[in-house]
Amino acid sequence: MISRKPPFAENELLFVYGTLLSGLSNHHHMQGATCLGPATMQGALFDLGDYPAMKLLGDRAAPLGAVLGELYKIEASQWQRLDDLEEVDPESMANSMYLRVTADVTWLATESPQAVRAQVYVYNWSLEGRPQIKNGDFRRHISLKKA
Repeated sequence: MISRKPPFAENELLFVYGTLLSGLSNHHHMQGATCLGPATMQGALFDLGDYPAMKLLGDRAAPLGAVLGELYKIEASQWQRLDDLEEVDPESMANSMYLRVTADVTWLATESPQAVRAQVYVYNWSLEGRPQIKNGDFRRHISLKKA
């Protein structure tokens, strides 16, 4: 059974699914954040080469599946650095490569899975011609590409 008692405010939590994951190329940008453990959410993951993209809506997002990642507690001072990394343009949605949105996440690092609301970066530009990562696990996907 999934508990719905939120232990954190949604603006304190970030779900990561790509290069910000522990051990991957951009994880150093998470310095100062607290990893709360594994988490999952519904989405569609795509391969952009060195990093992934996730969609929650639109033709390319259907059907949604489980996307595996990690949940972090983020301090308010960290959001600008992360928004800059993800190329969020607060002045122009069209110029933003990613948008930071609030989504439902299942936090798996508790006695029983817990439903929380967290921020997540979703891809804002076209994914035409980009392959979907059907297993929803970017870490596994890159290890399979290397094999």
